[in-house]
Amino acid sequence: MTDNLLSSLNDVQREAVQHVEGPLLILSGAGSGKTRVITHRIAYLLEHYDVSPYRILAVTFTNKAAKEMKDRLDLLVEGNVSQDLWVATFHSTCARILRRDIERLGTHAESENRSQSRVRAYTRDFTIFDTGEQATLVKDVLRQLNYSDKQYNPRAILSHISRAKNESISPETYQNIADGYFERIVAEVYTLYQDALRVNNSLDFDDLLLFTVELLNENLEIRQFYQNKFEYILVDEYQDTNRCQYELVNLLAGEKQNICVVGDDDQSIYAFRGADIRNILDFEQDYPNTRVLRLEQNYRSTQNILDAAWGVVHNNRARKAKKLWTENDLGEPVTCYEAMDENDEAGYVGTQIEDWHAEGVDYKAFAVFYRTNAQSRIFEEAFRAADIPYQIVGGVGFYDRMEIKDILAYLRVVCNPNDSMSVRRIINVPSRGIGATTLDRLINFAAQEGISLFEAIQRVDEITTINRGLQAKVQRFAKIFDDFDASMLPADALDYVLKATGYLKNLKDQRTIEAQNRVENIEELINAVVEYEQNTSEPTLSDYLENVALIADIDTMETDTTDMVTLMTLHSAKGLEFPFVFIVGLEEGYLPHQRSLDTQAELEEERRLCYVGITRAMEQLYLSHASSRRTFRETEYRIPSRFISEIPEQLIKHVDRYRSPFRQLERLYEIVPESAGDYYVDQIVLHPKFGRGKITKISGAGQDGYVTVRFSRAGTKQFAASVAPLQTVSDE
Repeated sequence: MTDNLLSSLNDVQREAVQHVEGPLLILSGAGSGKTRVITHRIAYLLEHYDVSPYRILAVTFTNKAAKEMKDRLDLLVEGNVSQDLWVATFHSTCARILRRDIERLGTHAESENRSQSRVRAYTRDFTIFDTGEQATLVKDVLRQLNYSDKQYNPRAILSHISRAKNESISPETYQNIADGYFERIVAEVYTLYQDALRVNNSLDFDDLLLFTVELLNENLEIRQFYQNKFEYILVDEYQDTNRCQYELVNLLAGEKQNICVVGDDDQSIYAFRGADIRNILDFEQDYPNTRVLRLEQNYRSTQNILDAAWGVVHNNRARKAKKLWTENDLGEPVTCYEAMDENDEAGYVGTQIEDWHAEGVDYKAFAVFYRTNAQSRIFEEAFRAADIPYQIVGGVGFYDRMEIKDILAYLRVVCNPNDSMSVRRIINVPSRGIGATTLDRLINFAAQEGISLFEAIQRVDEITTINRGLQAKVQRFAKIFDDFDASMLPADALDYVLKATGYLKNLKDQRTIEAQNRVENIEELINAVVEYEQNTSEPTLSDYLENVALIADIDTMETDTTDMVTLMTLHSAKGLEFPFVFIVGLEEGYLPHQRSLDTQAELEEERRLCYVGITRAMEQLYLSHASSRRTFRETEYRIPSRFISEIPEQLIKHVDRYRSPFRQLERLYEIVPESAGDYYVDQIVLHPKFGRGKITKISGAGQDGYVTVRFSRAGTKQFAASVAPLQTVSDE
């Protein structure tokens, strides 16, 4: 069996699989078969070295990737071995560790100066708050501090708190290092936010990582348990790890250092989430005896696509040397379309898709990538008009829909009665006549007594500010949970909720199309719960809720079953592949994004983002940019992205409306633009202060003329041609 395992691998892949002892860094270029290497390496350890599956930990970033690994392992190794392996996301792995030992967090003498009362209270039935619930909690804290959530954006505050947690910075430490007025506000909120999470016996996503690192750091017994348990550790997408994940991996690896990390520094694109490219660039310094292998053979794309990607990414300074190659065909050149405006761009993309579809290509073969979610609108409108089916990854996900969140909130309260966010959500859903005033009085009573909201509900008869009629309504709500038990199987618990609350009946009685859609969503939730029970050896309600909490957008994307075009941001595209890829909006200010032009590091991440988009394409790559776009009711002239000019010219086939026969005839009647000195309309120039721009207008003639320039960052400026501090860009 071992020979069969190795026979399907190339030489470098085989070497990676057979390396067993000591640290291993696999620099895996896009489409080079990294999942094959990881799964074959695990299978090799199991079969050739007789390593117990309980001794192997494989960590990745999405449930989709973890499931793919398990499925492949079950094909490679007999005995359904994936059930005994820890193959999971970082967050799932940490949640599993915390479910076992969170009650011991903060109880050790090494816990330094942390607030003991804050960390001791957690129990194993904790809830995981989603981003919406986190934002609501921050709003509550802001009100508690007498700050307005209009003045201080809760999501901006959460972003700062998340960044602190990713860097393992506690609330106490953050208070000491906060610099500036806004950061001091964040410091105040951070402390009370963590206290509020504790009261709710809840964690946010970042706490899963942070608390696990704290637990391992401060408790030698637990740390040694996991270091002994995991003899071999494999980490996928290592370039995307943040500081907290780096520390977690380091703690688990221990002295054995049998750690294999797989990643590609050229695909490090999540700095905004806290990812630190230095983790992969400095791996050899952290583990001095590291063996480094480079997977450079690409199995996905044509050589032209790979050469275009190389033309872009090799301009980065912070990268490890490697260059992808393939035995695939040379392929078609990259098509670059210059649109007149955003409507023309969307129309062109739709036309190309329809032309290919007419030749028998399925819609699911196409993907449209853009830099920001807002760019999807014009393509949605164009596709609807052309009857092109599409799906958007990153829109409102199934588990974010109102009716699904309502039902899950009931289930969460059963598992964790201290989850006040869920209680607040469902206390009047369906309507029970319990209004905002009654809820506020319950919340105030809970705060005064130092108890949870659910306990306040159970003691509602003590609250004199709530009349007897309303007390009775609150008591009827509480009674729903009398016969509700966390030991129920998920399907039974779901059935109980729907019957006890009348939620489903209430929707059916409305007899509207919207209500019927919600009924269908709940029916789909029932299917999902049944499927979970069928595929899980020991299904529990708490485990099901944890799985739901950790589902990402990419995990719910339709792939093989539905024939539709996929629209998504470039950040969502990593790890995917499509025969036909359109990267749209390739303009200065979009890609690279306006916010990324301040530092070299940010610009290099934008370049990596472009590289990721290019390397998703298997057969045909389309790039597009618009000469102008409508922004805030004004027409804004756009400059093509510098990344287009970094692709070798021989690899690109340029297409634009201006080269059409109709447009050539139209231009015969146009007046040739005037020039001023060495300047002319449409010329690309550089200004020492305003940066890169495009000349849009010439006034006058010669050295007495004036030059109007539209800068990508500074807007429109006018200069006297004779003294304009502009440097021409000859290669544009």
